[in-house]
Amino acid sequence: MVLRTLPLAVIVACSSSASPPRNLGMAPNVELVAASGESIDLMKAVRSAKLTVLVFFAASCHCLDAHEARLRALDEEYRPQGVRFLLIDSEVSTSVERDAAEARRRHFPFPILVDRAARLASSVSAEYATYSVVLDPGGRVRYAGGIDSDKTHLRAGATPYLKNAIDDLLRGGSPRVAWSEALGCALQKW
Repeated sequence: MVLRTLPLAVIVACSSSASPPRNLGMAPNVELVAASGESIDLMKAVRSAKLTVLVFFAASCHCLDAHEARLRALDEEYRPQGVRFLLIDSEVSTSVERDAAEARRRHFPFPILVDRAARLASSVSAEYATYSVVLDPGGRVRYAGGIDSDKTHLRAGATPYLKNAIDDLLRGGSPRVAWSEALGCALQKW
């Protein structure tokens, strides 16, 4: 009985979705903390890139684990075009040390930054791991939602919401979809 319940619990945890963000306006200027302990001014980082992609992170989220390869591929494709990827850990149990260990273990090409008191997550309506936000150099939220339409098992036919938004913005247009559901594990922000 326990073995049958566990997969259902994983499916339920990863099938949660976020409601539309309250504000697709400006991201707040918050201080994030890098693995080195250094404070990172979000707006300063945003101004130095064509686009900045924030992906909310939870170390124990199987949904996010499933998307790691896609995130790496997106980073590899778009980094040469001036797009910066940042993972944001807004969970109450986070620590700089834990996130540094996770980044090393997972061999991430992008940093995991700590969002103390979940100020950034709350301001952009991030409720789930995998929730992604694309910011332009002025700090405006141009896209918010899921990486794609997959949950825990990646399919070739998934709708690539994040990739489409980046492509549209790099071409100088607006994203064809400015908001989509994020299918991931609930962030433990409280």
